[in-house]
Order: sequence, then C-alpha cells, then structure tokens
Amino acid sequence: MIVQLKGLDDGEKPALLVVECQNRMTNPDYADPNRKGLMEQVVSREIIGKINILADAFRAAGHPVIFATIVLRSGFEGFRVNCRLSAQLVENGQLVDGNPAARLNDHLRIRRSDIVANRRHGMAIFTGTDMDATLRGFGVDTVVLAGVSTNIALPSSTAEAIGLGYNVVLAEDCSAGGSAETHEMQITKHLPFLATIASSRDIMAAIGQ
Repeated sequence: MIVQLKGLDDGEKPALLVVECQNRMTNPDYADPNRKGLMEQVVSREIIGKINILADAFRAAGHPVIFATIVLRSGFEGFRVNCRLSAQLVENGQLVDGNPAARLNDHLRIRRSDIVANRRHGMAIFTGTDMDATLRGFGVDTVVLAGVSTNIALPSSTAEAIGLGYNVVLAEDCSAGGSAETHEMQITKHLPFLATIASSRDIMAAIGQ
C-alpha cells in the first residue's frame, strides 16, 4: 500500500540522514556518564537495528544514505567552546580523530555507496559542512532524519534544513532523546510544526519498499 506522507509524495527525492550514531552516543560498550539517559533510550528503543532496516530500504530504492557525524581535531583545534554541551565534549575528550568512541556505531551496517559527512564544530549538521551541496548534487528535496538526539541535534538540523528549503521527515522510531519524556515532548509539541513525524514502516511504504 502506498502511504502518503508530506515530503515523500508527488515524486520528491528523499535522502536518509543518520545523525550522530557514533559509539560514544549510541553504543553501550562506550557508555558515557554524561549520556546515560540517551544511551538507555537508544538501547530500549532499539534504534540501531531499525536504522539498519530503514537504510537498506533507502538503498534498495536508489536513494542516498548519509551518516552525519561530529569528529573533532586532536587537541580540539578550531573548536569553540560556546555552550554547555560543547564544554562537555571537550571535558569528555572522546569525539576526536582516531578515538574508537568517535567512530560510527560498530553495529551499523555501512555500505560502499553510503556517505559519511563529518563536521568539526556546532550542534547541527548543515552549518559549516558540505551537507547542503551534497544533497543538492543528488537532487534531494526531502531529508529523512534518524539518530540522536531529539533534544538538540535533530531539531536543530530540522530547522536548518527547513531554512535551506528542504522538506523534513523524522523517522520517530529510529530516533531517541535524553529521556522518554523529552523525546515525547519534541515529537508531539515542537517538531510537528517543522517536520512530518512518521514511523519507519510508513516511510518505507512511501518510498515503495
């Protein structure tokens, strides 16, 4: 059955953007006390396995799969500490070049056709990166977001995408926040004003998978 979702109808070209699904944030083998709540939500919601299924569907449909990461330079060169979260990143010290905690989650299935788009600063995936140029090169109209977190990176990236003219769909069951309560607040109170909130099952049906 064809599912009609705003942003995935009328022939729009989508891309799947998997945000910050790195070991430090999403793999319990690399648990960080500052991210305990988020890690618990990632595990309990089983988002990594669901992202793997959704990514396979996008590949099968011929749509781009892009993993958006944050990996900082050794010594945090060029990284400005201008908010509490950036200070925590420096204090923790793991999201730097060469650290296994900064790698994509060990349980994600990565294919040669996939793109890894890294940034060196900030809390969202467009500013200061080539993400916009990459998406336009593929002729993308709609970004489907998954990953972490619905507290900061996903809503910030949604706002950036809207400002650049993209439609946004959030794969709700493929995302997680710092707590069940904050996730629920974002997907019911805030993000619906900017994005289509949908299940991965409905997204896969909408792209013909």
